[in-house]
Amino acid sequence: MVPITIPAYFGADPSADIFFQPYTNGGKAIRTQVALTHHLISLVQEGEKEVIVAGRREQVDASHLLLLAATSSIMSEHSLKGRPMRSLLLFIAPSFLIDLCTRLELKPLGAAAELLPLPQDDFTRLFVRSVELLSPSALNADRAMRRTKAEELLLYLHSKHPAAFASFIAAAVKDRDALPLRSVVALHQDGQLTVPELAFLCHMSVSTFKRRFQEAFGMAPGRYLHQRRMERAKAMLHRKLRPSEIYLDLGYESLAAFSTEFKKHFGVAPTALR
Repeated sequence: MVPITIPAYFGADPSADIFFQPYTNGGKAIRTQVALTHHLISLVQEGEKEVIVAGRREQVDASHLLLLAATSSIMSEHSLKGRPMRSLLLFIAPSFLIDLCTRLELKPLGAAAELLPLPQDDFTRLFVRSVELLSPSALNADRAMRRTKAEELLLYLHSKHPAAFASFIAAAVKDRDALPLRSVVALHQDGQLTVPELAFLCHMSVSTFKRRFQEAFGMAPGRYLHQRRMERAKAMLHRKLRPSEIYLDLGYESLAAFSTEFKKHFGVAPTALR
C-alpha cells in the first residue's frame, strides 16, 4: 500500500481551515494507509468503514459517525447489499479547532480518544443533507459559510455528547500550551496592539512570542495581524461604511495609507470594493 495524504488527495489546499468532501468507493472494498493533516469527521451514509490507529480500532456503518484526530491510520471501506460505501467527509484544520476551543472555552477533559464513534441521529443526517443542498464545492469556496457549517456540527456534538467530545478534544488539541496565546490573540486581534504589546500580555519576550506564534498560526504575527486587519476592513466596507469612516478604527494614520495597503492586499481600491 502507498500512503495517501488527505485532504490534499482530494485537491484541498494544505492550508485550508475547513474542507467538505463527498466520498464514495464505487462499490469496491478498499484498504488504504492514510496520513491525515486535518482532523476528520466521517459521516457514513451507506456501507461500512473501519479505521485503525496505533491504539484503537473502530468499525461503523450508517448508524454512526467517526471522529478522527490528525494522525496516521489505516482505513478500510466495504459496500453493503451491493450498494457503494458513501460518506460525507469534513476535514478540520488543527488551528481551527484550537481557535474554537479558545473562543468558546471548550475544555479538553478525560482520557484522550483520537478515534471516536458517535451515534448518528436526525440532526447529523439533516446536516449531511444541508451540505448537499448548499453544495460542498460552494461551501469550500465561501470562507464564512464553511466555517459556520463546521462550527454548527462541532457545537452540536459537544452539546449532545459532552464527555465523549471532550475526550476527542483532549486528543486533537495536542498543543495545549498554544491555548493561552491564542486566547490573547483572539481577544485583541481587532485592536491596535503591537506585537511587543501582545508579547507582554502573554508574559513572553518578543522573540519567544514570535516563535510560539509561528508554531501556533503557521505565519509571523505581523503578517497574521495584517491579514486580519484587511479582512475586517473588507467586512466593514461590505456593510456600506466609507473608507474615510473606518481607517482610524483600523489603526491607520491617514486615509491614503489605508487605501494604499488595501489596494496592495486585494488588488482594488477600497472605494471600488464598496
